[in-house]
Amino acid sequence: MQSFVVSARKYRPATWDDVIGQEHVVTTLRNAIKNNHLAQSFLFCGPRGVGKTTCARILAKTINCENLQPDGEACDTCESCKSFRQNASFNIHEIDAASNNSVEDIRSLTDQVRYAPQEGKYKIYIIDEVHMLSAAAFNAFLKTLEEPPAYVKFILATTEKHKIIPTILSRCQIFDFNRIHVKDMIKQLKKICKSEDVNCEDEAIHLIAQKADGAMRDALSIFDRITTFAGKNITGKDVIENLNILDYTYYFKITDALLAEDAASVLLYFDEIISKGFDGDTFLIGLSEHFRNLLVCKDPKTIKLLELSETVIEKYQHQSEIVSASFLLSGLNILNQADVQYRISKNKRLHVELALLKLCYIHGAIHTYQTEGTLPEKKTPVVKTPKQFSPEKVKTETTSEEKAEYIPEKKKEILHSAETVSMPKKGSLRQNILNKNSEISAENKEEIKLDKKTVIPELFILAWKEYADSIRSDLQRVAVLMDHAVLTFSNEAEISIGLDSQVEINIMQTHITDLKSFLYDAIDNNTFDIQLNVIEKTKAAKRPYTAIEKFKKMAEANPLIQEIKDTLGFELDY
Repeated sequence: MQSFVVSARKYRPATWDDVIGQEHVVTTLRNAIKNNHLAQSFLFCGPRGVGKTTCARILAKTINCENLQPDGEACDTCESCKSFRQNASFNIHEIDAASNNSVEDIRSLTDQVRYAPQEGKYKIYIIDEVHMLSAAAFNAFLKTLEEPPAYVKFILATTEKHKIIPTILSRCQIFDFNRIHVKDMIKQLKKICKSEDVNCEDEAIHLIAQKADGAMRDALSIFDRITTFAGKNITGKDVIENLNILDYTYYFKITDALLAEDAASVLLYFDEIISKGFDGDTFLIGLSEHFRNLLVCKDPKTIKLLELSETVIEKYQHQSEIVSASFLLSGLNILNQADVQYRISKNKRLHVELALLKLCYIHGAIHTYQTEGTLPEKKTPVVKTPKQFSPEKVKTETTSEEKAEYIPEKKKEILHSAETVSMPKKGSLRQNILNKNSEISAENKEEIKLDKKTVIPELFILAWKEYADSIRSDLQRVAVLMDHAVLTFSNEAEISIGLDSQVEINIMQTHITDLKSFLYDAIDNNTFDIQLNVIEKTKAAKRPYTAIEKFKKMAEANPLIQEIKDTLGFELDY
C-alpha cells in the first residue's frame, strides 16, 4: 500500500513557474541567475506558508544546475538536479536554526565551509528559522556570512525579521514575501482538485482560501482535512461544519430582522448561534465584517474588494440595496464599541444582546430623520429676566427700558447664585459674559458701555479656572500653580499673578503665551497685560526647640513663671 503524502509536499513548487503569489521575488532571482549577479547571502522573510523555503530550494537547485535554461530554470535532467530531487545532494544543506542555535553549531558550520564542493559549482546552506539563533551564534556567524568563499552561498529564511540583529541584515540581500492573495489560492486549489479528481463547490473553495489567511500551505492542509471528511464531493456546508465556521446566512437573516425592527427574531437567531458553540466575540466580529461588505457593495467600483464567491456577492448586492449607508455606519460604530468592551463585560451574553437591540431600533430613528428632511435644530438657551418673559415674547417683541420692571432684590439673588454656580464649560463662557452684562444693565436700569480695556474680574477668574482644568491632565504642575496663584486686578488693563517663588514664575513663564491666547479669546479682550510676581511673605517667628528656649518663651508670656523659678531655685534640664 502506497503511503499518503500530504498535498503541501506533493504539490510543492519545483520550478519558478510553479511559485504563486511572489512574482517580484521570482523575477528578481531569475534575472540575478541569468546575469550572474548572485549575492553571497540572501534573507527570505515573510508570513508562514508563503514559499520562503520553497524558493530557497529552487534557487539552490537552479544555481547548481549543469544545463541552465535561458529563462533561468533548472533542466531537471542533470546529475545535480536528480540528486536534489532525490534529497541526496552533497552540495545543498538544509539546517534548522531552532535546533542548531548555539555557538558550537555555527563553529561546526564554518569548519564545513572551508572545503570546496567535489561536484557542482556551489555549496549552498539553507538556514531555516534563522531568528532562533542565539546572540552569540549570530556574532560568531558574522565574518563567515560577510566574506564566505566564492563557492559558498547562504540562504536564510525567517518569519520574524525584527528578531535578527542589524549586523546580519546589512550583510544579506533581503526579499520580503507577501501573503498569497485569495484569488491565487483559489486558482491553485482548483488545479489540485482537478488533479485529485475531487468535485468541490466554488463556495467551498472560497471558504478554504479565506480560512488559510494568506498561507498556501495552510490552505492545502485544510483541503486534505476536508477531503478526508467529505470524500470526493465537497460542498460549502461540509467546509462550514468541519472547520466550525459560523454560517454567513445567519448574518443575512439577522440584518433583515434588524431592518424590520423584529427584536424577537434577532434574539432567537443569536440564541441559536450561542447554542452551536460560538462565543459572542466571534459573532460581533463576523457581523461587523458583514456590515462592511454591505457598505462595500453599495458602490460598483468597490465590489472587487470582496474576496467571495459570485453567489455570495449577489446576495450582498441584493441586501445592500435595501439598507442605508447611515444604518451601516451607525451599526459599525455600535459593534466596534461592543467588541472593545466585550472582554471586560461580566455578563457577555447580555452585553451582545444589548448591542443587537440598539441596532434593532436605530434604523427607525434614522428613517424618521430622513423623512422629516433635516435633523432637529439645536435650540439656543434663552436667558430669562427676573420678570420671567416667555421665549415667544423675547423673539417677537423688543422691550424698552421703560416697560421692563426689574426688582433689585431678585437681581441680587441671581448675582449671588451665579457666583456659587459650578465651573462652566468652555462652550458656555460666552453665554456667561452676556448674562453678566445683562444683569448689570438690569440692576442699573441703563446700558453700560464698557471700555475695550476693561477687564471684569469675575469673568477673568472663570476663564482662568477653565484653562487650569483644561490642562490638568497634561500639565498638572502648571494647573496646580494656577489653583494657588493670587490674582490682583490693579487697574483696568493689568492683572498681577502672585506666585510663591521665582522657580514657580519660571515654570509659569514657559506657558504664558498659550494662557494669554486662551484668555484673550475667552473674555473677548486682548488689551490687558499679565505680570508675574513673587508674593512677599512675612518672616515666620522662630520656633522654640530646646528646653531653655521653651522656658524663655513661656516666661516672656507670663513673668510669674520666672519668679517661681527664682524663688524655689529651680534649674533647667539641658
